[in-house]
Amino acid sequence: MLKSYLVLGLSLDATDQEIRKKYLQLVKAYSPEKTPETFKEITTAYESIKDQRSRAETELFSALKNMETSETLKSLAAYIKVKRRNPGLQELLNAIN
Repeated sequence: MLKSYLVLGLSLDATDQEIRKKYLQLVKAYSPEKTPETFKEITTAYESIKDQRSRAETELFSALKNMETSETLKSLAAYIKVKRRNPGLQELLNAIN
């Protein structure tokens, strides 16, 4: 996620408005016709941090992107197993007390 801020030339505490303003400035300066690679890098960076939801998704899933596919699937499967676990009667009674 830090790379996205560096590509756009922003500080980590930049607001949504500052991020959008900087993105629009860079897109005007680096058009897709003249510098397609730079334009793509700028757009990718912007998409990953353009709003709070995007920043949260980028932060949460960036670790999974760096894993091997099999490791990623194992991690997701473990999470799903934990999430689908049915609580026992004693756990339910403890939760309401």
